[in-house]
Amino acid sequence: MPTLVHLADERDAARILKNGIKPGKYRTGVFCMPVLQNFYVTHQWLRELKRRGVNSFVGIYFKVDSSEMVYAGKYNHQHKHITLGAAVKDIMGINDPLGYELIIDRKIEPGEITKIKALSQTIGWRYRPDAHGTKPCACDYCIRTDINANKLREKLRPREKNDDYQTLLQKIKASRYDDEIVSLLYEMQRKKRRSDPQELVTSFKTTNASVVETLVATLGYFRHKNTAAILRQFLLHEHSDVRERSAESLLKINREKGLQLLQQYTHDAVVQKLLEQEMADDQE
Repeated sequence: MPTLVHLADERDAARILKNGIKPGKYRTGVFCMPVLQNFYVTHQWLRELKRRGVNSFVGIYFKVDSSEMVYAGKYNHQHKHITLGAAVKDIMGINDPLGYELIIDRKIEPGEITKIKALSQTIGWRYRPDAHGTKPCACDYCIRTDINANKLREKLRPREKNDDYQTLLQKIKASRYDDEIVSLLYEMQRKKRRSDPQELVTSFKTTNASVVETLVATLGYFRHKNTAAILRQFLLHEHSDVRERSAESLLKINREKGLQLLQQYTHDAVVQKLLEQEMADDQE
């Protein structure tokens, strides 16, 4: 029965020991690595994960039967759905195992955990396995989870002064292209807004659901008194992703009031699932 390790925030260790390892809110499963003779390869993801701002990671070690089905492969390649035993043989047989990962699409029960161990916080690679000695990519996607993202971006890719809200609004009104509108909405998300978002919403002409979803996510950055009422309208949208993003934006603006308001929409499976996840997070 192979031993696996999941890297977790040290602050969550006691809770995990009691309740097990649950897939993250936006994750498809539990990420882990098999425990190999090569300590570095086993714990290779630690430094990369630390870029998200966690001060100290610990190793959560657990055992799973070798017949368990897992998703296995390098993070930037298609994963294979194979048995754990086959995945361990696979990683042991390749020349370059850096970037490899396993995903188990279920919760790891407390009884499967064998130990929790403190680790050196300097193990592993950052940005990408072969990045040593090269400058990291400073695009917004690559450094989106880096705790020093702003400093890194300014160092490697100094940007021009940001447009103010009215300028961005006028550009959105004038644009005929969905991808340009999405980029402008992301610009709006750079800081919290006190303006009334009604003009922004009424200026929208596109019916592209993904663009509307970005709009609704952007509304979560507005602190105007009309924002919640506008978001409630999107809770009735025909696309489930838009409704989910609307509920998340309501919670982002004011979590307590948002939870109370969303209780009125529990007939919607999307909202109900989000509320259940929020309650589970509170219990943890």
